[in-house]
Amino acid sequence: MRQTTIPQAVRNRRAALAAVAKETKAALPSVVQQLPGLQPYMSSQHTLDDLGPLDPALCPRFPLSSGSNGDPQACGTTVKVVNADSFEAALEMPGKVPDQEPTNPLFLTATPTGTTAHDDDGKKKEDVDDDDETAQKTTQRRQRNHRVVVLNLASDKNPGGGWLNGSSAQEEALCYRSSLSLSLHRRYYPWAARSGLYTRDVVIIRRAQSQGHGLLVPRTPADQLPVVSVVSVAGIRRPEVVSGAGGSGLEERFARPRDRALTKDKMRLVLRIAAAQGHELLVLGAIGCGAFGNPPREVARCWLEVLEEAEFRGGWWREIWFAVFDARGEGNGSVFEEELGGKVVGKVVTGQ
Repeated sequence: MRQTTIPQAVRNRRAALAAVAKETKAALPSVVQQLPGLQPYMSSQHTLDDLGPLDPALCPRFPLSSGSNGDPQACGTTVKVVNADSFEAALEMPGKVPDQEPTNPLFLTATPTGTTAHDDDGKKKEDVDDDDETAQKTTQRRQRNHRVVVLNLASDKNPGGGWLNGSSAQEEALCYRSSLSLSLHRRYYPWAARSGLYTRDVVIIRRAQSQGHGLLVPRTPADQLPVVSVVSVAGIRRPEVVSGAGGSGLEERFARPRDRALTKDKMRLVLRIAAAQGHELLVLGAIGCGAFGNPPREVARCWLEVLEEAEFRGGWWREIWFAVFDARGEGNGSVFEEELGGKVVGKVVTGQ
């Protein structure tokens, strides 16, 4: 059998990233110890069937800004595609998305979840009248969550993919920079096709690789570190694809309809988890379009189709960003921009 020689530059890059992983693992215990109000080790596993379809009565009904539709009574979600890594998009998002109030009154009195470790350290939830059981339940189930949730394009076989060995896919990039790996417990793996993980408290402790990958600690106090939530869902591994004529020329598509259907189920799972946890700002991605070899344009179209389904209509989220890092402008970023950039999804005009 012919052996493939790994170029020295690739080996050097992997060795450098493996060293970053080692340093991250060493730094995390001290950071976590300083944050008793967070639970970075905690995660939960969810399946599509267990969650079930979203209840429209629980939809926050976020209004669209006037610039998105021109109708002040319209609710829905604007989609944006950004050329950035997922954490950089998540850090930027709260400052760029208008803080629209939900029009569903059940959401107006809840204590929001914060976006830094300090915001949630020891925070008590808002008191509810014990004599009003219904009010207690609705407040608990309709708490606003200002924290951005990020989609981890995960491995369903290995926690963190190959991050300890210097691999450089999206999941590994998240693990190098944060506490995510602490919540990816071996007992979950391998997981089923329509399941995924939710990690509420993911503390970011490093700068982006493009910014030198430097540790934020100890210069940044632990309680000032950014915190996001993460949904981990895996794309299909190496599905069979076929090429054919499309609106943009020769395009790859899923060869088997069941693979397309499964991909859309994975997307529904991501959206259900995010909505069930009350997240208003989502950073999604090109699921399966890297090493797993899924067809990018069809994946982007699947996202659009799912986001337009009746279950997700009516303004479940303030905004959704697709973080598709494309350093050279030759990859999936332009495809996702063409299919999803600037779209308004789930639009419903109230009062009709």
